[in-house]
Amino acid sequence: MFDATTIDAYLDTHDDDLMALVHRLISIDSQIPPYADERAIVAFLIEEVERLGLGTVTILGPSPERPSLILRMHGTGGGKNLMLNGHTDTKPVGEARDEWNTPPLEATVKDGIIYGLGATDMKAAIAAMIYAAVALKETKTELRGDLVIGMIADEEAGAQLGAKFVAPHVTDVDAILIGEPSGWEHDWQGIHLVSRGVCCFRITVTGTQMHSSLSDRMPSVNASVKLANLMVGISDDLSLPFVPHPLGDVGPTLNVGVMIEGGTFFGVVPGRAEFSCDLRTVPGMTKEEVAEGIESWLAACRAADPDLEVTYAFEPSLDWIPWSELDATHPLVAATQRAAADVLGEAPALQVFPGGTDAPWYSQVGIPTLPSFGPGVLTCAHGPNEFVSQESVRQAAKMYARIAADFCA
Repeated sequence: MFDATTIDAYLDTHDDDLMALVHRLISIDSQIPPYADERAIVAFLIEEVERLGLGTVTILGPSPERPSLILRMHGTGGGKNLMLNGHTDTKPVGEARDEWNTPPLEATVKDGIIYGLGATDMKAAIAAMIYAAVALKETKTELRGDLVIGMIADEEAGAQLGAKFVAPHVTDVDAILIGEPSGWEHDWQGIHLVSRGVCCFRITVTGTQMHSSLSDRMPSVNASVKLANLMVGISDDLSLPFVPHPLGDVGPTLNVGVMIEGGTFFGVVPGRAEFSCDLRTVPGMTKEEVAEGIESWLAACRAADPDLEVTYAFEPSLDWIPWSELDATHPLVAATQRAAADVLGEAPALQVFPGGTDAPWYSQVGIPTLPSFGPGVLTCAHGPNEFVSQESVRQAAKMYARIAADFCA
């Protein structure tokens, strides 16, 4: 058994250090390329974990520009190895920069809330993981198994250069917990055993590019108008087979027009238009069935409109990020529930995570992975004024320390 009271007391005493680390990580620009990359944040994290004396570090990645950091704190032997996983990259600030009330790359605290890019997705979780490890080390809590912390690149752009690359190299862990924000209305809303998959595709319409003044005299096809009709119809008419997941009766989501392109300039009938779709899949769905569904829908659209010239293509690297699922009877689930009940007073319900995570890349190489249990709410991620509550960061560190001490025993 471990002494949770001693662990909590250490973390309470070093709360300023934990919060300072969250602030420092937010201040380091790790937006996905071409805006930035993970080199600066990984360089800082190497210095930090070595300063704290936490264990050995390994850098993995397909190139020096996209590094992932693996920290291993060695146990005494004979126990199970746990990896706590977080991604170091963020989405771009994007076109919402003017909507930020505070500087995105500067942590700002107001009424117990930390604002900044990556605050909830997911730099706060990484800081909490590190200080959970520090607390275990400094309180001399015995771990028989190893505690591993994965600080991974490229999650926000599809994980091809991050978790997908890293997963085959970390098979010496028995289970993984990912610290993605596990609330959407409030902190700690669920222990997420399932992450949806991601399937992105583009629909492209070809029209007649010509002088717009002649559209009443010469035959023409306005690609943008045809595209608009398809955008309106796809949500209702695209049929994809799925079985609702028993955890919440959850199905897939289709977001239409996440990007739109088309037309040349005033005076020109649009000769090409394109819209992009973001499909989030649930366990049991396959890429082949999605392709069949799109092809069947487009065939019906062409039959109804002989002037329609349309094609589709899956987005490279985002064409199929698999869904992932952890069995509810796995020991990591029980350890997480015990930690949550101890810190929060009650364990959150088992849920399906709304989005995709790094989980499938690990589960595909045989590592049981819990896709999401972390501080913050997903609702504010990928948009302006991203935030995380200081209290949820404190709770995360205490729960991660308990989970590691329990599982690695």
